[in-house]
Amino acid sequence: MHISTIFTVFAAGLALGCLQFSASEPVNKTDDFVATHEWQVLREGQAIPKGLHVRINLQTGVKEAKLLDETERGTALQSTSDDSEQSWSAQEPLSLEHKADIIEESVRKVKEHRSYAELRKTYKDFQKNFRTDGELIMQLVEQYRNFSKTPLQTELKLKLNALENLEYLLHQIDNALVFIDNGGLDDVLLPIVVNDTNTDLRISAMRVLGALAGNNPKAQIKVFERNFGSHLAQILMTSSNSAEISSALHAFGTLLRKFPLAQQRVLSTSGTQALIGVLKSADVELRNKAKVVTLISDLVLEKRSVLEASRDSPDAATTLAQYVLLEFESWLQTHGFCATLEAVLSKDYVHLIDQPEAVEQFTIAMESTDSLCQPLWSKSPSLRHALLTIRNRFSHSQDEYRLEVSQALAKVCGLFYDKNKHTEL
Repeated sequence: MHISTIFTVFAAGLALGCLQFSASEPVNKTDDFVATHEWQVLREGQAIPKGLHVRINLQTGVKEAKLLDETERGTALQSTSDDSEQSWSAQEPLSLEHKADIIEESVRKVKEHRSYAELRKTYKDFQKNFRTDGELIMQLVEQYRNFSKTPLQTELKLKLNALENLEYLLHQIDNALVFIDNGGLDDVLLPIVVNDTNTDLRISAMRVLGALAGNNPKAQIKVFERNFGSHLAQILMTSSNSAEISSALHAFGTLLRKFPLAQQRVLSTSGTQALIGVLKSADVELRNKAKVVTLISDLVLEKRSVLEASRDSPDAATTLAQYVLLEFESWLQTHGFCATLEAVLSKDYVHLIDQPEAVEQFTIAMESTDSLCQPLWSKSPSLRHALLTIRNRFSHSQDEYRLEVSQALAKVCGLFYDKNKHTEL
């Protein structure tokens, strides 16, 4: 193609592009907007003078403007969607209302500053009175030492409050050891458990003892060394107060669990007798009797578990030897555990129908002591009647928990009785 022809085509294309660009150019931004006191629509890109009241329809995007009325000072922009509209309002002088707001805001900040200073003073006062757990425990022990030896009524509430605070604090292992190291066992708990005549104080003290010894081997040793086991056994044998028996059982259990030496010393003397005595007592409610059989079951299963585990772990020779010396099942037989539990269930099974939790505890205990009591229980028609009655009643219940207990009972009945002959009453 000739060079002149190419140049002619290029020039024509350039001219056409310029025409297209000119056709798409936006409206001249220098068009004047004449504002009135009526709303007028703003064209896209149209400039407006300062100090107008502007609003935007957020759904359609249409912008409108008008002159400000006297009552509209300080609200020049009702709705905005970009920074350019915000600048229109920001460039205006502040109205009197805005200036008053600034004054109020300044006053408020001054007041807040004063409150902050007061808050700092309060915090410093708090720091002066702050006590660590250990300091609180020593303070409570010292406070108890200063109480009179006789149970004055005026001091009773203070003593109970001190024991309640200790129960809360001594669940932590380190706190329990601080309490023991500062004489808490000797000066606070032992005098109450052994000598105090106030039942409420004894109950609170045994709760503290249970909190202190639970899952805390070092504390268990200290409690055992001070002969708390025999003192708790004595309370179990002599008390008729339900709350006292319950708290004594709790403390007794925390002392004995996973502590074979204490089991050997305490249960071989008065401990087993005390537990069976609670089962025999007509004055003790079923809930506490269920706690007794649960403790018995736990201790029996604990020994079995250790003996079975020793087959795979011969290194624990010392612990194994301590459990081998335990003859807890023999002591249970000596004190009539099997006959006593048979009597409890045969006599009180009607009341147990309304206590599925207690039934579950008795069921687990019977299963764990099966080898010990099977000869007697399998030949007892009254016990069979009681167990099957409870099982049948629970098996027709709509309650899921009772249905689970009925299945556990059926398993126990299968251990003792001929299924083909005794599944129904």
